[in-house]
This record gives sequence, C-alpha cells and structure tokens, in this order.
Amino acid sequence: MTSIPVERLKIEAEAMSQAGYFVDALAKFIGTVGANDPELCEQALDGYVVGGLAAGLRLIGTELMIRGDEFARLIAKSESAGGGAK
Repeated sequence: MTSIPVERLKIEAEAMSQAGYFVDALAKFIGTVGANDPELCEQALDGYVVGGLAAGLRLIGTELMIRGDEFARLIAKSESAGGGAK
C-alpha cells in the first residue's frame, strides 16, 4: 500500500486555491470597473485585451482542472491505501 505525502496534497490544494483566487479577483476587477465606469471598461476591454484575458483564463482553467483531477486521484489513492495520507 502506498500513502500520499501530506505535503503533496497541500501543494495541489494551494495551487487550486491560487488559481481560483486569480479568477475571482479578475472577475471582481472587471465587474467593479464596469459598474463604476462602463465607458472606461468598454475602452479598456477592447478585442485584444478580452482575447488575452480569455486565453489566460483558458490556461488557468485547464491547469486547475488537471490539478483538480490529480488531487482527486491522490485522495482516492490515499483512501484506498488504508485511510489517510502520511
């Protein structure tokens, strides 16, 4: 039976948390600018900027999904190894 090091689980959880923090902060930033100054938001978020943001969010989202899947596998492996990570 193989146990999963707790440190590895912590690294994966932290990476997912940081990616979620980034996405949430970006959404709040865009929402605040849009609510406070819709014209500025429209100027700032031209096609180039929106395209770049979308590309970055896709990359972050993909990485978050991969890490989430890996985290779920690590947890399942830990559980099947006899209960809990070490």
